[in-house]
Amino acid sequence: MSDDLHTVSGAYALNAVEPDEAREFERHMSGCQACRDEVRELRATAAAMGAAEAEAPPAALKARVLQAAARQPQLPPVVTEVAPGKRRRRLAILVAAAAAVVAVVVGVVTTEVQHGSQLAQPVAAVFHAPDSQTVRVRTSNGGTLTVAVSHRLHEMAVDTHRLPPLPTAQVYQLWEMAGGHARSAGLVDNPAAGQAMPLPPRSTRVAITIEPAGGSVQPTTQPIVVLRPSQV
Repeated sequence: MSDDLHTVSGAYALNAVEPDEAREFERHMSGCQACRDEVRELRATAAAMGAAEAEAPPAALKARVLQAAARQPQLPPVVTEVAPGKRRRRLAILVAAAAAVVAVVVGVVTTEVQHGSQLAQPVAAVFHAPDSQTVRVRTSNGGTLTVAVSHRLHEMAVDTHRLPPLPTAQVYQLWEMAGGHARSAGLVDNPAAGQAMPLPPRSTRVAITIEPAGGSVQPTTQPIVVLRPSQV
């Protein structure tokens, strides 16, 4: 019995071996507890990875991936004859690499989806709009703000879950600023849910300040971020 058969467990667990190789490995596995355990664990991991993708990824993700793929030059495959033993090892390496890539992609998408499920519905609608454009900006208090704009919905939304938490006596407040005047655009009572608002005119700036709980009629502190929706 060749030691190479131990390296086939990953490919076998993902049904990536030819029928004759599968039969050969199954004969080996019937007498190898280590390989049986490894196949069972790999299949359980693959199933868990699939279950993690219970929701569809953001609508704009597919378009971004396809655009990136279109920009990547494609090279023709190089075909060489490989001895059977080396072919098994190479197949195992390729399967392991592919599984690693899948794990990373699923992990990224799952993270986005899991947080996306916490966003308020009006906020999520802007981020998932087909024409949604987003930008991520740093705030002066050490946080990160993600802003989405949809001209089709005529809406703007902010994902505020990466802003630093505030004491119960304070709250983040959004403002529309134009012509030297500030008008409240809403309180961020739950940073995990974010906030949505009608898309302001191009000349208007949107700012966020830290205000006393309940909000203020006019800003009482310097904004932690100021941006123009037209720049998104």
